[in-house]
Amino acid sequence: MSRRVTPLAVVAFAAVVVAVAIGSPSPAQQVRDSVAPPQPDQRPLPDIPTLLRDIGKNQQALEDLRKLYTCRLSEEEDKMNSDGQVKSRLVKDYDVFYIGDEQVLHLLAKDGKPLDAGKKKEEDGRFNKQYDDLKKKQAELAGDPKKQARKEEEDDAEVSDFLRAELFTNPRRESFRGQEVIAFDVNGNPDYKPKKRIDSIIQKLSGVMWVDEQAREIVRLEAHFAEGVKIGGGLVASLQKGSNFVFEQEKINDEVWLPSYAEVHFAGRIFVVKLKQNAIDRYTDYKKFRVGAALGSTTSQD
Repeated sequence: MSRRVTPLAVVAFAAVVVAVAIGSPSPAQQVRDSVAPPQPDQRPLPDIPTLLRDIGKNQQALEDLRKLYTCRLSEEEDKMNSDGQVKSRLVKDYDVFYIGDEQVLHLLAKDGKPLDAGKKKEEDGRFNKQYDDLKKKQAELAGDPKKQARKEEEDDAEVSDFLRAELFTNPRRESFRGQEVIAFDVNGNPDYKPKKRIDSIIQKLSGVMWVDEQAREIVRLEAHFAEGVKIGGGLVASLQKGSNFVFEQEKINDEVWLPSYAEVHFAGRIFVVKLKQNAIDRYTDYKKFRVGAALGSTTSQD
């Protein structure tokens, strides 16, 4: 099982609460109503083009540095029926490793239950084989620039791709979890010429991005598809308008910003199968990876 941590994978819906009061408001309500709303932060913004360029440079470096880490992934997946109700839920826990750009998952448990002895032996064998195969593949790519170029054309998306294919407008200062950030409205850049197939999909995204000004890193990204998306001309898959995601990062070891949370909601079709699905990924317990990952010889440094 191989996956990429794609920043274009996520978003949580905020709940809308409507309160209907009968009669006069309570004293507590009167006090809340008398409190003036917070005023926008009027401090000057940094040079926005420079800020975005710095984010792009940092993100590419982070995508390389991320490969030095392992972590624990908890993946929760809901499948929905045509009425939008959950018809099944599955939770899987993994150890995560990287070989080049590939993310390799080692399954540990399903629905909170560790694999039994037989399943564990089978999973260990599968993981070790995939890990070794990917190491050989990476060695071949390193020795063949043409193969490497073709690999880069695959439909995997990184934050650096997103930064190239989008327009960032309405910059403003906000607070996110007590941290000062700069927020941007995000929409596809119609003048951008896609370099990879995934770029034409990214261009259909709209949303909001929050950035740590000092670290020059993305703290949170939430976006939705402003129009439907077809993959392979619609023969392989299609996503409905409104499919959306959230992506968050946190700083690890005061060194690198790494994914911490991703949430995806989509409705669409894969081949002839119609799907409605919600998924949440939580990344924890990051450790710096040091030597080979074959099970039984894996070591890491905290």
